[in-house]
Amino acid sequence: MQESKAKVFLRNPFCRALVVSKRPMMREGLQFMMKERAEKSSLILCENYLDIRPEILLQIDVVVIELDSTLQEIFEACDFFNQLQNQHRQVEWVFTLPVNLVNIAIERLLTAKTALLSLHEPMSRIIEHVFNSGGQTERISRLLLQEKAVNTSDITVTNANLTFSERRVLRLLSKGWQLTQIATLLEKSYKTISAQKSSAMRRLMLKTDAEMYAWMISVHGMQELNLPPYHQGI
Repeated sequence: MQESKAKVFLRNPFCRALVVSKRPMMREGLQFMMKERAEKSSLILCENYLDIRPEILLQIDVVVIELDSTLQEIFEACDFFNQLQNQHRQVEWVFTLPVNLVNIAIERLLTAKTALLSLHEPMSRIIEHVFNSGGQTERISRLLLQEKAVNTSDITVTNANLTFSERRVLRLLSKGWQLTQIATLLEKSYKTISAQKSSAMRRLMLKTDAEMYAWMISVHGMQELNLPPYHQGI
């Protein structure tokens, strides 16, 4: 992250923040800058979002979370965050994330008390959101939207010709369902559902699950699966 020398307006110089990141540079950088900008601010540091406890959130104004989950893990993480958001409505949430998680984050995490930032956001922009939680900060940063636009323009469109069954399985996978759950829901064997997933991936020329999930959240993937465009209304 490149640091900006611009002065950050402090709406809440007494801010109590929780930072969740596996990167020491992220944790220590925010700790240093918060104390430098506002001595009376306070900060709690965690490496894993599963370490967040309700008793901690009762003492916090804003949580900064660096999302580094894989596409397969992100749905479970979002469910965990949604539960905390519903239980602690006084807390503001700032998520920094890679561009491939933008659509999922917009659909599952974005609320009136949530901001989505790029992993490449300058540290000063993160600090601005920390000290101005509840103010007029961007809910989705311009940098993240720019990265999303570039990523979308680079997508290779594939003529999938998926069957109805293959499309149905991929739609359910895109919503976070597991193959065993899909088999139970559709009253099919696990072997049948797994075969439909594999045949769909062959048609799409996708070699790994990571490529499959990336295709699902692409513009063409959402169109092919008839999924709602997450960016509408933003």
